[in-house]
Amino acid sequence: MAIVITNGTYYIRYSDNGKTLKTSDINKAYQFYSVKEAIKGMKQAKGKTKNYIVFDTLTNRMLWRHMTQAELIEVQETKGKRCQSVARKTYSRDTRKLIYNNAHGRCELCGRKILFEDMTIDHVKPLSMGGEDEVENLACTCYSCNMFKGNIMPDDFLERISLIYLYQMEKQHKNNLVWKVVYMMLGKLK
Repeated sequence: MAIVITNGTYYIRYSDNGKTLKTSDINKAYQFYSVKEAIKGMKQAKGKTKNYIVFDTLTNRMLWRHMTQAELIEVQETKGKRCQSVARKTYSRDTRKLIYNNAHGRCELCGRKILFEDMTIDHVKPLSMGGEDEVENLACTCYSCNMFKGNIMPDDFLERISLIYLYQMEKQHKNNLVWKVVYMMLGKLK
C-alpha cells in the first residue's frame, strides 16, 4: 500500500466512470502515486472527503488534511513569527575546522566528500524552531543540502528525501519487478 484517502474507517475509491466512492476495505482503496495527486482528489470531492486525510500506509503518517479557517490563520501567524530574522554567530576558522574534521570532511546529510572551503554550517535543530546557536547543534554540510534542508528538523528532512526518492523511482520503474521487490523491502524497514 502507499498513499490513500481515509477517515480511519472508510477509504476513497473510484468507480470505472470516475465517481468517488467509499469502501471499508483498504485493499479496494485507490492508491495515489503522490501527495499532490491525493490532495487534488480531496479537493475535487470536498463534500465526500470532509474529515478525511491523506494518509501514507507505509509510514502510518498523516500527510495532509483540510484545515479550518481558524487553523489556516494560526498557521499564517506562526509562519510569520518563524520567518523573522534570527541573529547568528560567526564561527572561527578553528571551530569550523573542528566541525569539518568531526564529519571526516563529508556532508552530514548526503555523505559527499567536500572541501573545507566549500563547507556550509547547518543548524541541526533550526534556530527558527528553538535550536541553539552552539557547536553541539551544528553540522558540516554541502551548500546544496543546506539550502534544500532549509529550516526543517532532520527527521522531517529524511522523510522528505525518502518520499521524493520513492516517488521518482516508482514513476521511472513501476513496471520493473526488481523495483517492486526493492519497494516492498524498503517498506518493511520503516
